[in-house]
Amino acid sequence: MPTYQIYIESQKTKSHKVSVTLLQALLSVLIEGSKGAIRLRAEGRSAVRGAPPEWIKTATQFAMELQDSKLNIESPTLYDTVPDLFQPSDGFPELNSERTSLDYLIESLNTALTNEPIEPLYDKPLLDVFQGFRHVFTQGADRIHFFNGHNLEITPESIITFKERQADIPSPCPVKIVGKMDTIRSYDQTFRLVTARSDQVIKGIAKHFVPKEVQTLLNQNVSVLGIAHFSTGGKTLRVEAKQINLALDKEDICWGDLPVPRFKKTESEAKTGNELPTHNLVNAQQW
Repeated sequence: MPTYQIYIESQKTKSHKVSVTLLQALLSVLIEGSKGAIRLRAEGRSAVRGAPPEWIKTATQFAMELQDSKLNIESPTLYDTVPDLFQPSDGFPELNSERTSLDYLIESLNTALTNEPIEPLYDKPLLDVFQGFRHVFTQGADRIHFFNGHNLEITPESIITFKERQADIPSPCPVKIVGKMDTIRSYDQTFRLVTARSDQVIKGIAKHFVPKEVQTLLNQNVSVLGIAHFSTGGKTLRVEAKQINLALDKEDICWGDLPVPRFKKTESEAKTGNELPTHNLVNAQQW
């Protein structure tokens, strides 16, 4: 079972003891952050009302040992925790069964701090969880170091960075998208749509639909009306479907590409009333 070492740096600590409230705050971020990190990859969202799926709870059950200010955490791989869901033909192609939930948390933290232009690995709720590190610092920690080759360091300045990343995420938009219904997962009612014009994959959620109804659309060209959620830079995290219908002839001409969010207007755009064109956006009153 992989072991992760986390060092709590604090100038205020005069002994080998660690405050219980500090440890509680740190473990809260690690557990909730790990849940959100793997859920984001599986569903395109890190949080939703209600309890998370049971497999996510199981995958974030850690064992720990505290030595001085070093926290050693054992985290099972996803396959070890829920082997039935992570077979070779598993329904979670977004997740590597040999990795742990802590691997995904650390990866999300790294991308949020470095803002690397790769796949979206955080959303607003997950950044809220990351800002929980502020409670660790108010309890006396100066820095949190993640070792084991990760070379990740969380400081009070990191909280500012998390807030900035949050402010950069575009607001959700009503959209219409036409494409092929590629896969449908009944377990959590998520689906994958391949856009008709650009062959880009979009993750969708059909939580308002009866699973059998959506299954009949598998491998069909469909039009999806829903709310698109984006990451920093405008990458589509998911589309929460409000309507799913068989696509009409030539609908793909206007709706067959990835949605583009409405970004905040620049000063010049505000003065002229002009802004960059956005595609796939629709008026919410259309449905």
